[in-house]
Formats: sequence, structure tokens, C-alpha cells
Amino acid sequence: NLQKLADQMPDRLESFSTDSGLPLTFGNFVRFHDYDPEALLSRKTWTQWKAGARVAETPSDPDIDLLNQCLVSAAQTSGPREISRTRNVTRQLLAGDCKSAIAVAEEDNASVMTHYRIWGKPGPKLGIATIEEAYQRATKNPSVLRDLDEVLAWVEEESRLGALPLNLPFRCPLELHATYGGDEIKAALGEATFQSAWSTGVGVLHFKAIKTYVALVTFQKTEKEFSPSTMYQDYPISRDLLHWETQASTSQTSDTGQNLIHHAERGYTMLFFVRSLKEVNYVTVPFTFLGSANLVSFESDRPIQMVWRLDHSMPVEIFEENRKGG
Repeated sequence: NLQKLADQMPDRLESFSTDSGLPLTFGNFVRFHDYDPEALLSRKTWTQWKAGARVAETPSDPDIDLLNQCLVSAAQTSGPREISRTRNVTRQLLAGDCKSAIAVAEEDNASVMTHYRIWGKPGPKLGIATIEEAYQRATKNPSVLRDLDEVLAWVEEESRLGALPLNLPFRCPLELHATYGGDEIKAALGEATFQSAWSTGVGVLHFKAIKTYVALVTFQKTEKEFSPSTMYQDYPISRDLLHWETQASTSQTSDTGQNLIHHAERGYTMLFFVRSLKEVNYVTVPFTFLGSANLVSFESDRPIQMVWRLDHSMPVEIFEENRKGG
């Protein structure tokens, strides 16, 4: 309950160190009180919550309203390499060293993806001309950057993912079973740029330059969030097999249908990103990257019903939560 959260926070922040015997950090606080970090950060920044309880100074960051979303995004991050990279970028920005921050991100070919993690929008929508300017502008918001480092420190402690290798035919910063928003996926695969976030609202993305299709799957669909034509029958059959339907307009004889059916012969890669729900507690849920897959069977038309075998077994909790009849 968001109102209950707002009522509780001042007293719980003010008395935290006495009640818990721990220093007041973001990680200590959400663990001790078992708060949903995304719900908390979707309302205010960590520093704004503390300022409201008179345990921190009121922040004066000029872009605090724009940047608040980066704290929610950080709380949803789970890839160990990305967590480490983003913390390094954040620390360089706190030191005012934009060149080093950009260099850290570029080591993983992730400068644009990191931009979307921080700002959430392409440069032109922010009135920013270059990625260097975006990083420079971020340095003017020290309380948000300090909050970002604290949130990432908590995520790093909580993360259960290992650094599993991906055998993809192209270089990208994606990590198996890590979580990503749509723009971050597009940036990682080279289509979302600093100037443009590319296409939106599409469940299947075609990355022509790297001959790759990406399926963005929400397993548990509601009539409120999806139209009748997009209530596709997508579900895991097992941890290795996935039933998936193409878009309603895709026929077996179409270019997309043929590329999917003959993906191996045509040199195409198929990648799956999935989530159980579109939204929880008014916060958009990111997608979990399941990696690449190969076609097992297909039938029907407009949409084509397909069964894919994942190259890496999906996490057991995703299977149990979304299997048909489960």
C-alpha cells in the first residue's frame, strides 16, 4: 500500500539505526523492513525519502525528477557485469570524470545502453546533443548519483546470477538470465542509438544488421493491458521448451515467417526475453533474457504457433510461475 509506505517512512528512517543497530544504507533499510525497493523508489529518490525524515539534507539536483527512474531501473538490474560496470561509471561521474565514465562503458560496448539506464530517453528528448554532454549533465546531480551507487551496492549483494557465457555470433553486453528494459535491449543489439530509441510497442524486433529476431514475451496477459489480437498463447512447456506465437499478421509464407521457420539455414539468431507480468505495483517489469533458441516445430497461420528449444534452461522460478496450468 503506497499510502501506508508514505506514512511509515519518516518514523522508520529516523529510528532505523536505533531499531536495527545498523548504519542507514539503502540495502540495510529495505532488507530490515522488507520493503519493495522498486515501489519505494518509484515515489521518491532515496535521498528525498531521507530528507523528508530529516536525516539528510534536501537535495537540489536540477534533474532529480528526470533521473528518479534510473534508481528504479538500477533496482531491477541483475547482471553481475552490468552492475559492476554501472557502479564504476557512477563513481567516475561522482568524481566529475566524464571521459573515464564513457571509457568504462565503452569497454563492454555499452555506452548507449548505460545512457538509457541513467536517463531512460534518447538525447534529443532531453535536449542533449551528445553522449558526452549527457554524462556531463549527470555529474550535476550528485545526490542521485550517490543514491544510484547505494542501490547498485544493494543489488550487487542480492544478485544470485553467475557470469554464464553466451555463444552468440556477434558482440553484445547482454548477460544470460539478467533483466533489461526494452530500450536497453535495443541499445545492446545496436538499434537504439543516442539519437533514437527505434521502434516501440512491438513484441517481435528484427535486427537486420546482425540477422537476429528478438521476442519480447509477457506470459500472463490481461485484457486491460493487451488487445484481443495480442493475447498470444505464450508459455513454457518445460525449462527447455517454449510455446510461442508470432504476431497475428505473420503468415508462414511471409518474409518474417520464412526467416523464423528457416532461421538456421538462413543464419538467423532467435533470442527470447520474457516476464511474468507487464506491471507490478505500478512499476513496469523488465524482461529476463533467456538467450538463444532453435525451432522444434510449427503449425497454424496468422499467428504461427511455434515450439522453441532454449540453448540454456530457463530459471526454475520463471517456469513454475508461468507453466500452463501451474
